[in-house]
Amino acid sequence: MNVVKVYSEVLDKEVLVPEKPVRIVSLAPAITEILFLLGLKDRIAGVSYFCNKPEEAKKKPRLGSYFQVNYNKLEELDPDLILVTTGAQRKLALELDEKGYTVYPIPLPLSIPGIIDMVSQVGIVTGEIEKARLLTEELIIKLSKIPRIDDRLKVYYEIDLGGPVSIGSHNYIDDALSRIGLINIFSNIRQTWIINPDPNEILRRDPQLILYEKAPYKNYEEEKIIESFKERGLEKTTALTNRNIIILEPDSLAHYGPSILETLYGIVTRIEETFHP
Repeated sequence: MNVVKVYSEVLDKEVLVPEKPVRIVSLAPAITEILFLLGLKDRIAGVSYFCNKPEEAKKKPRLGSYFQVNYNKLEELDPDLILVTTGAQRKLALELDEKGYTVYPIPLPLSIPGIIDMVSQVGIVTGEIEKARLLTEELIIKLSKIPRIDDRLKVYYEIDLGGPVSIGSHNYIDDALSRIGLINIFSNIRQTWIINPDPNEILRRDPQLILYEKAPYKNYEEEKIIESFKERGLEKTTALTNRNIIILEPDSLAHYGPSILETLYGIVTRIEETFHP
């Protein structure tokens, strides 16, 4: 099998990847979605437990989480390329590399253009550069057509990750919200995730809208979610006073694959219905 050299900053070396890998394992949901969009579904040998987009991804063999992998299953699948991201998956990338697997980490994006750029990087490492260019052009056009909210609403975003987590400025979600005309109340905080944000600080910044993203595999009712905010003393925020809360399904804004563009379209539509019925 012909191989090519692709440099990885995370591994600090040139990775010898197959010119056309035919047994790809993806351990990152966004990368899995990109592989399907590039038409490579028949070359995907396995995915992580969290790879649920598109729906067809759920039919692929599952062999690991975001942080660890079942090496018995991995050996059975015998991949010629494993794709992961950076950040929290950096340790896993190094572990797979040490065990002799051909692994390539795709850098985590910090913006919507960064998500689109991931398509180019996946295209390069899988030998599908032209397909990636065409898909990138489609996504750029789609991004340009997303409408913006005129009101410049202040928004508080929260996701349940075993506890409340919000976002700072070093986050693709912050960039996404800004692109549709929303103002993240924590956009001046230079970090990626804000774990257990201070309720007093949320009150002080007084969001006009709350975007709440459910955690996977949990059932929520709107009243229960609102009650959880009230228990933290947030009922006096403008958002909760006026019940301006939009509840998002799991893997919507938190999912940094191309389908986040469709999520943004949906958010704009729901905001327009809420504030301009």
